[in-house]
Amino acid sequence: MKSSTIKPIKSLGQNFLNDKNVVRKIVESANLTEEDMVIEVGPGMGAMTGELANYAGLVLAVEIDERLRPVLGVLETVHQNIKVVYNDILKVNVRQLIEEQFALNPRLKQVKIISNLPYYITTPIIMAFLEGDVPYLHSMTFMVQKEVGLRMTATPGGKDYGALSVTVGFFAEGKILFTVPPHCFNPQPNVDSCVVQLMIRENPPYELENKEYFFKIIKASFCQRRKMLTNSLANAGYLGINRENVKEALEIIGKNETVRGEVLSPEEFATIANFLLHKKSL
Repeated sequence: MKSSTIKPIKSLGQNFLNDKNVVRKIVESANLTEEDMVIEVGPGMGAMTGELANYAGLVLAVEIDERLRPVLGVLETVHQNIKVVYNDILKVNVRQLIEEQFALNPRLKQVKIISNLPYYITTPIIMAFLEGDVPYLHSMTFMVQKEVGLRMTATPGGKDYGALSVTVGFFAEGKILFTVPPHCFNPQPNVDSCVVQLMIRENPPYELENKEYFFKIIKASFCQRRKMLTNSLANAGYLGINRENVKEALEIIGKNETVRGEVLSPEEFATIANFLLHKKSL
């Protein structure tokens, strides 16, 4: 089967990257060595897969589209360090795959996620890696819709700052490397894209008494933008707190009851969560 006969499937979010310069920039930005195992989600036509294999110790590509077997199979033949798994990345036991490959390849030392992610499922994939306690995970470098990249890397007070910013920031230090115009893809998306790099933190950036409760606080705080934090938290029944509890928490960080969530730093949210954890009703 010729690669030209494979048409992108819209429902799979397929926008095949076809710009060699963009591929080169992504690969260079990952600073790959033979000690790296790369996980590429959605290799598509393999535009980046072969280039990754030139520098990494192993490239594990996870592809949901079985139609791409002939194309990716050629790459596996040419590059002995490419392994393709045909499955949905959200259904794959990533930990098991990594541990198997590390056992077979003693030279491997760390894992780097490098992908042109399908836009319709970008956030679930990224959060699955961040929250999944992936062993040896060093960094993630990926193509996303520019709007999503801005939200991931936003700082307090900006229009893009929200739950995603705080959540991603807890696990990693992120930045946008560069933007990518629509004409670099087939088919061309209707939006600009960008490449984001997340460097995984070795230790949490602030102390949390209960991580699960902290993320519940974050969810409630940004559920409705431009709403006072006092109302957002007190009205979230699953937090088990009242308005007075929230007002007390805000006093600790020097804020009044009219403050909105989008102006608070992650560290301030951590202080609030740690305080409210001991106030919540059972």
